Amino acid sequence: MPIAENIYRSHDYKFLIQRWRKICQSSGLRMQKICESDNYPCFEISSSVLQNHDVIYLSAGIHGDEPASSLGLLKWAESNLNQLSSFPFLIYPCLNPWGLENNSRWDANRTDLNRIWKDPQNILIAYILSRTNNLTFKLVLNLHEDFDGQGVYLYEPSRGGKPSGIAANILRASSSIIACDPRTMIDGRKARNGIIRPRPTNPPKDGFPEALHFCVMHRCLTITLETPSEFDFLLRINAQSAMIEKAVSIFLQG
Repeated sequence: MPIAENIYRSHDYKFLIQRWRKICQSSGLRMQKICESDNYPCFEISSSVLQNHDVIYLSAGIHGDEPASSLGLLKWAESNLNQLSSFPFLIYPCLNPWGLENNSRWDANRTDLNRIWKDPQNILIAYILSRTNNLTFKLVLNLHEDFDGQGVYLYEPSRGGKPSGIAANILRASSSIIACDPRTMIDGRKARNGIIRPRPTNPPKDGFPEALHFCVMHRCLTITLETPSEFDFLLRINAQSAMIEKAVSIFLQG
């Protein structure tokens, strides 16, 4: 059962961190302040069994106008205390606290933090690059929302072979909450049944994102989840939580 009331405040960073503190107290997770960015404290959450291999990395809130990403992660965590204490998780609950508070895609310097992962000037992103440099990952899951979204969809980088079926299973987990985005072209890329499979050699023209960094530098499966930010807020939170639940369960069973 969740450890807190089923109430969510879309752009209240203090509220988000208070709820994560309760999760950590109940599950034995370690929560530490790692830096300050735009005058906001930034936190890393890790399980006591975290080692250098088979890490499950979860991040949200890099775009502050996509609040269901951070709150979907929160909802999932509140319902999975046993998993959190038993498996090697590394979690960043909000990568852009100033953006969350100000409902902004960018940080206070008008920087898109999801385009600077090759040469970051942001102190939090630079920390994460250093922190994860010698880790190997079982799964990297980045949580986002899309203003133009017409349903849920995800990015699963192509490795030159046929789809594994993992992406379809993740999307199916949210189908009773929000259906898949029906578009065949999303952000200039081909989509099929809500799945975009970009080539790692074809990055966005405006910069180097988090997902591509982990895919290229760590050679691990990196999945980016997207919910439609113009849909009902609680539906988006529930859809994010359901997809995280499915993705994590697939890799814990594997």
